[in-house]
Amino acid sequence: MAKGSRRLLLGFLFVSFLYASVLRWKLPILHWPSNLGFRSNIIGGKERAEYFNFLLRKLVRGHAKNELKQNHITYISDQESNLCITSNPIRITTTPSPTIYTTNPNQQNTTQFTLRPYPRKTDALAMQRTTPITILTNPKTPLPPCTTTYTSPAIIFSTGGFAGNFFHDINDVLIPLFLTAGHLRTNVLLIFDYQPWWAIKYRRLLASLSSEIIITSSSTDVHCFPAAVIGLKYHGNLACNSSDVPGGVTIKDFIFFLRSSLELKPKRMHVGQEPVMVILSRRKSRMLVNEADVVELAKKIGFQVELATTEMMSKVDEFAELVNSCSVLMGVHGAGLTNMVFLQPGSVLLQVVPWGLDWASKAYYGRPAQEMGLKYVEYHIAVEESTLYEEYPKNHPVLTDPWSINLKGYNISRPVYTDGQNVKLDLVKFSEVLSHAKQLVVSSS
Repeated sequence: MAKGSRRLLLGFLFVSFLYASVLRWKLPILHWPSNLGFRSNIIGGKERAEYFNFLLRKLVRGHAKNELKQNHITYISDQESNLCITSNPIRITTTPSPTIYTTNPNQQNTTQFTLRPYPRKTDALAMQRTTPITILTNPKTPLPPCTTTYTSPAIIFSTGGFAGNFFHDINDVLIPLFLTAGHLRTNVLLIFDYQPWWAIKYRRLLASLSSEIIITSSSTDVHCFPAAVIGLKYHGNLACNSSDVPGGVTIKDFIFFLRSSLELKPKRMHVGQEPVMVILSRRKSRMLVNEADVVELAKKIGFQVELATTEMMSKVDEFAELVNSCSVLMGVHGAGLTNMVFLQPGSVLLQVVPWGLDWASKAYYGRPAQEMGLKYVEYHIAVEESTLYEEYPKNHPVLTDPWSINLKGYNISRPVYTDGQNVKLDLVKFSEVLSHAKQLVVSSS
């Protein structure tokens, strides 16, 4: 068989394998703070159950912790996520609709609870894209017989919602998954609303959190587990709050997990070497109209410039290496800036803030960048640098009072400020910002 044909066949077999109902990725579980959990060597069923109970209780506090201890099941409603945690055995079916069966010996009546395991419950569109899961406790009908039995707890979540957008992949799924599953060490991931390309894209990160992944599909299979967490814990925009459960975890722990999983090694500039600046290129809204001029300006100031296209950013492993090698990551406000998670500590994030997006720029990237240990620089464009300046009368609130437009709600502001403008930077003013960014790089090298 020709070499090209072999490669094609192997690629086909790999993708076909991912479509199968169960994926098994046998990679080591990496780098969770040592005080938060330990890998179990317990074999006995009773001792193993106690071990899982101990780890699951790290995800709850107060009333929920007491409820989990007494009833072996608790429901938690946070601002952006709903969770169910149970140390009781569960059985899960997917037809005709996803249902989890469990029992509670401390109650006799049947209870039913439905949640959508994606941590953005206040967003109607995200919830519409997330499959609801019904949790049935003490059902009156006989429990369905198990077809596959596991010895580790299940972490059940969805990649519906806004997964596919890199910000939401990191913020809505991977950070919450790290917070929820990282300390369990031994677990099985159940993914609803699964897309094969998504699992391929993040396979190394998923494999670092679990040695076994189940892709749910409409089938007659009944998966049985000794315990489960349905839903994911969420701390906020690109956030891991050490004071929240599971406790003691910061965003720097997540960054360390990413770097370890992707094997990103520290890189240092050599004497006389020009610092590398990666500029995120946009081709839809908030595009840099004079991008070529900005690239040339950065080169004149002394940067080696890499212009990152959308296609480059879609290859996570390769693009992570590029960002890891740069000193400055620059871009107009948008999901691409989430790639700052691959920057080395002490590197610079330079965010260009479009007209009317001051709050969002600070909340989604400015504050998180500083929590990650990055040096943060932002350039707020003048109204004349926005293409909106040519589209509205000069006394229109869109130009004179952006906050009044934002207060009308995202459905009103998004078409204007998020989707409806591009940016043409004032090169004279922006040269000062680039010079400042370079000075920050020099001072830390």
